[in-house]
Amino acid sequence: MKKQKIFRLLLPLGIFLLVACGQNGNQNSKDNAAVLGVLNGTNSSTSATPEALQLSNAANAKDIQSAFAKENDGSFTFNDNISFLSNDGVKITGNLFIPKSGTGPFPAVIFVNSWALNEYEYIVPAAKLAKKGYVVFSYNTRGFGTSGGLINVAGPKDMEDLSKGIDFLLANAPVNPTNIGIAGISYGAGISLLGLSKEPRIKTAVAMSGWGSLPDSLYGNQTPRLVWGLLLVTAGYITGRMDPIIAENFGKLLDTRDVATVLAWASERSPNSAVAALNAAGKPVYISNNSQDNLFQPNQILPYFEQLTVPKKLDLNNGIHATAEIGGILGIENYVWTNAYDWFDYWLKGVQNGIMTKPKVSIQKRFSSSRVTYASWPNPNKVERTYHLRPMGLLTPGKITTTANTSNGNDTILSGGTNATTGVPLLSEILDGAVSVPVTTNVNLIDRSNAMVYISDQLTTSLKLRGRTFYKGKINSSDNAPHVVVYLYEVDFWGTGKLITHGTATLFGVKGKDTDLIVDLQAVAHDFPVGSRLALAIDNIDPMYAVPKPVSLYTTTFKHSASTASTLRFESE
Repeated sequence: MKKQKIFRLLLPLGIFLLVACGQNGNQNSKDNAAVLGVLNGTNSSTSATPEALQLSNAANAKDIQSAFAKENDGSFTFNDNISFLSNDGVKITGNLFIPKSGTGPFPAVIFVNSWALNEYEYIVPAAKLAKKGYVVFSYNTRGFGTSGGLINVAGPKDMEDLSKGIDFLLANAPVNPTNIGIAGISYGAGISLLGLSKEPRIKTAVAMSGWGSLPDSLYGNQTPRLVWGLLLVTAGYITGRMDPIIAENFGKLLDTRDVATVLAWASERSPNSAVAALNAAGKPVYISNNSQDNLFQPNQILPYFEQLTVPKKLDLNNGIHATAEIGGILGIENYVWTNAYDWFDYWLKGVQNGIMTKPKVSIQKRFSSSRVTYASWPNPNKVERTYHLRPMGLLTPGKITTTANTSNGNDTILSGGTNATTGVPLLSEILDGAVSVPVTTNVNLIDRSNAMVYISDQLTTSLKLRGRTFYKGKINSSDNAPHVVVYLYEVDFWGTGKLITHGTATLFGVKGKDTDLIVDLQAVAHDFPVGSRLALAIDNIDPMYAVPKPVSLYTTTFKHSASTASTLRFESE
């Protein structure tokens, strides 16, 4: 089975995520063997034992004591033995912080754990908020930590758990019922946005590295997110108790089987499916996401943000999934968390701290600490710049020009990978997003038998990319389901290209047909300097993404003419 081979091949990558998750994962050999069995389709076990996870929680709690001790000044109580029953009798566990000074009622913040983590994830931010006069409640979502049940992936049961948690909070803590906020990173962000839309007692949300559209995150442009999907499934089995439908649905996407059913399941778990209710309620939202996040890519959160008519703020940072936010969990001063604390202080306590006078949108520039800011999004003053693509020559790459193409020409490439790539999965992302070491390749050496390559002349004026890039072309493939990956580079005098952004797409039912190919590359802010060149490469394989079937040999012809223009369109300023 292709799916099982892919799981076995890439399973070691799951170890990275477990290391990143610290001590939370249950790492005993019995459970690891169970995971291997499940991923190979030979074991029906879906549960790490609650007893083992309790020990894991204890180890995790011990690890964070040093950071927590710096915040624990005696001004709050900390109850680590909280539990309540959800509607179906499942036990949900968590912890509770209550300020000692003042009689309340106090504003409250609810924290929701990230995937593969637990109630202790936010213990340091919770202490900071408690010292400022907040009741803070962190809980283990079902299937994680010491909560019971199976992981529901932000589904109806997770919404019921959240509502029962608010019932518990109001009954057992001095909470002002009109000033309750919610926050989380990744999985916790998605649940926070859905909870804000569906639970009337929640006033505002802070969502960090979350999703607006789960279908687009898992299967954007009809292409499964292979590496990150595999990591989520693997980590879920090792650190929690997975509903079997999660791996089953991921497998269906990889196999292009019953996709409509899977996407309907994912849509129910998407904040954009509930955006009308949120807009009607007028509840404020602060969102932080990261430009190099290949799990919850920026192009799926931007449309959600654009649909919101409520008070809102978006920060798009450099970094991969959750890296711009993780420092705040350790109590380190952090751009995102500073805004998060100010957001809660303003909306839950009425503190006039200037958060609402800051620009509504900021995007951190690639390889820089500076940001570009906007009063709204889409930027009403944006300029769309269009470059035209000309066909390759016998020994030369195609051209990227500012003037329309008048040349007729068809370029045919064979399927296969090239040295145009997003890099080594996870490692290259971390180096790029965390320490600004870009993925590079010499674009002159990209194999043009397996890739389209276009290069511009040196830029005489700076090109300021401020958002998405759109590739449009016309192709004819010998395969019924061709897959493409499109890479945009900044190229120096020697031909070395820094990967600035990329996009991917898979088409179905197009064998032998002239077909429009449109790919949206991930949104970034980047200044292409004077003297640099643009380069575009298009091939058929990248380790980050799944192809719709085992690798096979086929051809893709790219058609160029005055009437079938191939273009690059930039959102600029």
